[in-house]
Amino acid sequence: MERYAGPVVNLAFRFLDNRADAEEIAQETFLRLYQHPPQIDPSSKLFTWAYRVAVNLCLDRLRKRNRAPLFASLDLPADPEEPGELLGGKIPDPSAVIPRERLARSELAEATRKALASLPAALRAPMVLSALEELSHSEIAHILGLSPKAVERRISRARALLKTRLQPYL
Repeated sequence: MERYAGPVVNLAFRFLDNRADAEEIAQETFLRLYQHPPQIDPSSKLFTWAYRVAVNLCLDRLRKRNRAPLFASLDLPADPEEPGELLGGKIPDPSAVIPRERLARSELAEATRKALASLPAALRAPMVLSALEELSHSEIAHILGLSPKAVERRISRARALLKTRLQPYL
């Protein structure tokens, strides 16, 4: 767990874009690996199993999230345990001055994050594992239960979609 906790949290964060959810997914991943130890094939690595469980948990969380309402009242408490500050008070001041270069970088990063999050799960999973986790196509294929050629095709389609969606920034 000590060895793979960081990479699993990072993987989950890249899927879910929420640190608390990512840490929860990592805990659930290691709990499941402990409760149901995989029959480890000597030719595969333990991290492959951990990534496979984490990816599946992330995809489940994304499915549940898509069913949740997409709005919240700004009159709700920002923190349910501390009802003093309202959610509307958390909105940043638009008059704050941000240097142009920093703004451009943050806009590109945000656009990239949104474009990646908008990919269908079937394309997002291989793209995250390839581009952000730097895994090989064969490792991704093993994690996702696909052929390496299918992984290659999905990554290619994901890149094409990302390129189209990020065209205004490139």
